[in-house]
Amino acid sequence: MNIRDIFQDLSVLELSSVLAGPLAGSFFSECGAKVTKVENKTAGGDITRQWKLKVESPETTAGAYYYSANYNKEVLLLNFADADEYAQLLGLVADHDIILSNFQKRVAQKYGLEPHKLFDKYPDKIIIQLNAYDYDDPRPGFDLIMQAETGFISMNGTESGELCKMPVAMIDIMASHQIREAILIALLKKEKTGLGSLVHISLFQSGIASLANQASNYLMAGVIPGPMGTLHPNIAPYGDLFVSSDGANFFLGIGSDYQFKKLWETLNFFDQNDVTFVRNQDRLFNRKALHEILQSVFSLKTIEILSSVFQNCDIPFAVIKNLKEVFESPLCQSMILTQTTEEGTNAYSVSNIAFRFQG
Repeated sequence: MNIRDIFQDLSVLELSSVLAGPLAGSFFSECGAKVTKVENKTAGGDITRQWKLKVESPETTAGAYYYSANYNKEVLLLNFADADEYAQLLGLVADHDIILSNFQKRVAQKYGLEPHKLFDKYPDKIIIQLNAYDYDDPRPGFDLIMQAETGFISMNGTESGELCKMPVAMIDIMASHQIREAILIALLKKEKTGLGSLVHISLFQSGIASLANQASNYLMAGVIPGPMGTLHPNIAPYGDLFVSSDGANFFLGIGSDYQFKKLWETLNFFDQNDVTFVRNQDRLFNRKALHEILQSVFSLKTIEILSSVFQNCDIPFAVIKNLKEVFESPLCQSMILTQTTEEGTNAYSVSNIAFRFQG
């Protein structure tokens, strides 16, 4: 069965803007669901319509950012203060299976769209409420704010102290996955019980849930991580930057002592395989010395030769690529989506689906 057949009878009403909610809506749209996106007409629609690059035409109704998260949706711009259009909105709420909202509490109250009241009225529906922190917390929260609030920016940057944000709205993206998972669980619950669900999702908590090993490093070992550039706090050499003789920048991703032993022997360092680098913790303590030894070898060889050596020995490595180089990959090409803009031109985005069913 095609994945689009599974969700072809599912309808999603998207009352959300920016990225987390719209990405979740795009996911279900790709999966065959009917997704209706309602935007605030009086505010000019989804705020991301304004987020155009300097090279984009100011005359278009939306730019690349907007289309990155709004694939194949029926878009309606409604004025909630207009009686007829508000009645149209309420009709849409009644007609859709899933209601996806990121209204702040005061806005939901203003328009009679409070999630708990909607759920009382429509107990068979799946209602998703996304907020920055918590539904009762009035603070707004864009991704940058969340990256700072959840500790990511404090860890992201260089050892010299220059801080960085992630180059995509990663907290929004992770929250979008929480939304999708919640909806899928709610659909399973509904299939088993016939009951709908009211689910609250937090950008802040989505960020906390994604701290993974950095959270445990602090909770168990008391380590407060600072910026390390590309280095990994738990593994070496992993994220250590190397340069080939012809100027190619690349990383090694050595994840185990066995992989390091293969690398060491491949580079003919049999006589230097002492306790200094045998265990991962030893390599962390002696990271600088290890980097100098490896770089002294890599600087004598081209990236073509090094790539062949690493591939033949099954050693994880990656040459740093820009997006032009990334999108030349056949695997990447297969994930490009095309849709028509409101002006009738093509808009491109990447698929939300990075899996495929076989059988």
